[in-house]
Amino acid sequence: MSRRNRTLLASLALAGAATTLTAPSPSAAAPRAGSSIVGGGPADPGQWPFAVAIFRKKRLHCGGSVIAPTKVLTAAHCVDGFNLSNFQVIAGRPNLRDGSAGQGLPVASGRVHPDFQQTALHDVAVLNLAQPTTVTPVALATPAENSAIAVPGTSLRVAGYGAVNPFGVRLSPVLKSTFEIVRTDRRCLKAYTRDLFAPESMICALGKKRKRAGRFKIHTSACTGDSGAPLVADTARGPVELGTVSFGGALCGLPQAPSVYSRVSSALDFINAG
Repeated sequence: MSRRNRTLLASLALAGAATTLTAPSPSAAAPRAGSSIVGGGPADPGQWPFAVAIFRKKRLHCGGSVIAPTKVLTAAHCVDGFNLSNFQVIAGRPNLRDGSAGQGLPVASGRVHPDFQQTALHDVAVLNLAQPTTVTPVALATPAENSAIAVPGTSLRVAGYGAVNPFGVRLSPVLKSTFEIVRTDRRCLKAYTRDLFAPESMICALGKKRKRAGRFKIHTSACTGDSGAPLVADTARGPVELGTVSFGGALCGLPQAPSVYSRVSSALDFINAG
């Protein structure tokens, strides 16, 4: 499948209603990237100091994580083809309505993984901030940590801003978090085939089944537009980011369509360069 078609599927799977800085609300005319978590609850800011919201033209565009004072890790499809002068990174603001908290930082430049531009693999990008942030960066998983932690059955946490149901509506202005469970590669290969899912550079995940999920068997999950948000493990050296939200099913949390994360350890050379 071409990069264009793969990117289109990812954007359709993760596209969501955006929100303004002052009054988060769904909008049909909004950019087709936002950030949302299905299930879970309000995030503990102390556990997510590095989680950021990326705004484009004053509307929520994607999620990301601070990995150095002037660097933010996000998804490549959040950056590729966009004018970065329209971007602003919101750091240290668990409630987006509280403009007195945290920082709003302009983006000076950005890099998209070259493989993504050719094949849509390695859906990661790095944004360079125009000035340093004061929040604590998150560590990135090494290949050894990835091999030890990102195995089926491991529970990892993810956080983002936005919708609270699988249809991508009812946006939340506060940072939300939930848990994802690493699933077998076979499960995502069955859902997406080799055309979309590459085990070497992707992590397959899906949370626990939600109670009172209605007519659908919905699991907790990263969801509509949660692009670039961090998938994190708690280790002896502190929180470590293993993946960034890449794509998923059109209806979030369906057991037949798990969440797919870009594997951070497979792109370390790119992330650390420059």
